[in-house]
Amino acid sequence: MSTATTDLVREGRTHPASPLVKAGRIVVGLVGVAVVNVRDTEHAGKWLPLVGLALAVFAAAAAYVSWLFTSYRIADGDVRVNSGVFIKRVRRVRIDRLQAIDVVQPLFARMLGLAELKLDMAGGAEGRVAIAYLRLADAQALRASLLAMAAGLDHRTPEAPERPLLQVSMGAVVGSALLSTAALIAFCWIGIVLVVVSVSGSSGIVGAALPGVLGVVAPLWQTIQTHAHFTAAESPDGLRLRHGLLETRAQTVPPGRVQAVRLVQPLLWRIPQWVRVEANIAGYAGRRADEGHQHNSTLLPVGSRAQADAVIARVLPGVDIADVELRRVPGRAKWRSPLRWWTFRAGSNDQVFAVRSGVLTSVHAVMRHEKIQSVALSMGPLQRLLRLATVHVHSTHGPVDVVAPDRDFAEAREMLDVEATRARQGRAAAGPERWMSAAPPADA
Repeated sequence: MSTATTDLVREGRTHPASPLVKAGRIVVGLVGVAVVNVRDTEHAGKWLPLVGLALAVFAAAAAYVSWLFTSYRIADGDVRVNSGVFIKRVRRVRIDRLQAIDVVQPLFARMLGLAELKLDMAGGAEGRVAIAYLRLADAQALRASLLAMAAGLDHRTPEAPERPLLQVSMGAVVGSALLSTAALIAFCWIGIVLVVVSVSGSSGIVGAALPGVLGVVAPLWQTIQTHAHFTAAESPDGLRLRHGLLETRAQTVPPGRVQAVRLVQPLLWRIPQWVRVEANIAGYAGRRADEGHQHNSTLLPVGSRAQADAVIARVLPGVDIADVELRRVPGRAKWRSPLRWWTFRAGSNDQVFAVRSGVLTSVHAVMRHEKIQSVALSMGPLQRLLRLATVHVHSTHGPVDVVAPDRDFAEAREMLDVEATRARQGRAAAGPERWMSAAPPADA
């Protein structure tokens, strides 16, 4: 297929309203700092509006100048973003190596009908390009064109159709946050503060304890804001996830990019029988460290076991994680992990290596053999004394750690050799991965 018909050529600046979105986000932060610093002064009421206005003007001017020096170009199989006023910076992503394309709408962008396009390839933060901001329809159309080009199709190929898979209710999202460990800490902290206030009769303690209360409540709000209105749909280009309350995100998890999966069930979630599904996804390896969120690796924030199985079946086709026989560790492991040793289990079959552990929070993790990048065995001083060893199975970085602790040394060595062999055989048998399958002709 010729480059003229397959590739898209486009260059220019982002939407002219982009500076307003960036300035709005800056102003909110700067005004918050200003309020904290002038709230106790005698003339706070007089100067605060002027300070806010000055900050808004400065932020808008800085954002506009930055926008003037920012452009993007799509040509010759690359996406390039040029930026920088004093120091020029060029970010480049090869389209044939794209591993993730997300459409993100922060609150201010949604108000203006804009969206940010985030493109990732292997390499974490250094392999990422963001085009911010475009009209939502333009961002979605450009994403569809890049998806087609990544699959070797004409850029005018329409986006593949999708079929709804599941939807998480707002009640389940809020309930999962309230039944989390962070919520328990928040409720305990608030209870302690109320008891101290009632005993001492001093309301000043409330002000002193407020930062601590906000610190434990903030994760609850972040969970609700991130996973609100969560939906999943299946399509030829992968599992499509949409979620977010103030900031919305449309994410596609391509087939073959999921390296490992885990089922997580906190203690109180066992009452409604909820679970969470997380994954290590190639292309999102660098995001957790520099963005501080897990939403890129969450395939199901909360749901029933049937919903979890439906999601896992799409990202690990043909795998039944309940079908893997898991073996316990020897009884002498209790001397090293007296509270958790009885929960340590590990096993494998022809498809995956699986581990399970956890007292308060149960975690069941699996990894396909062909996705294993390395296998390691470690022994601490006490483990050597007890003839125990820990087997580590490595893949792309992410929330899923596949570790089999405190196995009998002979069993651990056998696991190490077997997994190394299965990983090598699995990679040799695996076919090439494509971003998406070619959609059938319209008249098919």
